[in-house]
Amino acid sequence: MAQQINVTQLRRVVFIKYDPVTKTNSVPLVLEPDDLGEDPVLTLNVAPRTKSRTSSLGTTETPMVGTFDALSASITMLMDTYRPIGLALNRWNAATYEGASPNAGNIVFGGGDESLCEGGEYMRVVVQGVCDNGSSTDVDITRCIPSITDDIEFNTQDTPTVTLNLNPIIYNARTHEGDGFPDYTVKMGDNELTKMMRLNVTTGEYQEVTAAEPGA
Repeated sequence: MAQQINVTQLRRVVFIKYDPVTKTNSVPLVLEPDDLGEDPVLTLNVAPRTKSRTSSLGTTETPMVGTFDALSASITMLMDTYRPIGLALNRWNAATYEGASPNAGNIVFGGGDESLCEGGEYMRVVVQGVCDNGSSTDVDITRCIPSITDDIEFNTQDTPTVTLNLNPIIYNARTHEGDGFPDYTVKMGDNELTKMMRLNVTTGEYQEVTAAEPGA
């Protein structure tokens, strides 16, 4: 049976992209509290795989801890322009004309440059707790292919609220080892157990901090 985890109060949500050529991270999108909706912001469903055992007493189902039979995650965000959605989907084309604002640009779907055989580029999504000064309430989902299936309605009164499906991919050692992303599917809690760490939202890397250092 799926276990649903709703996280409503966040410090921020960070999207991290890995470049396998340069072997470096970039951070195309950071969502701060003002960018997030009032409903549960992160919804994470984790359903462990079960194994059956048949005996004279009948058949029993036992969960296999650490495995997934189903895994899904979504984020509710506010979208006053197309830019955050375009960055999350890795399809944002920034405008280059003189005087263009950071929100000027477009998203293009379809076209001859797309491969129907590819599943999309991974995004690593890190959700940070609002009151945590380190990484103890972080949720780190390593391989996501974000998509939107929600309606988007622009009007003059309210900022549109959009649900972004993260579509997390379950880690497979045979196909994912060495791809530059961490070798696990989801991590909940401290990035390291022997020292205090905090995510640098500029580089996309976790760095050691001291307890006296102010929060980022």
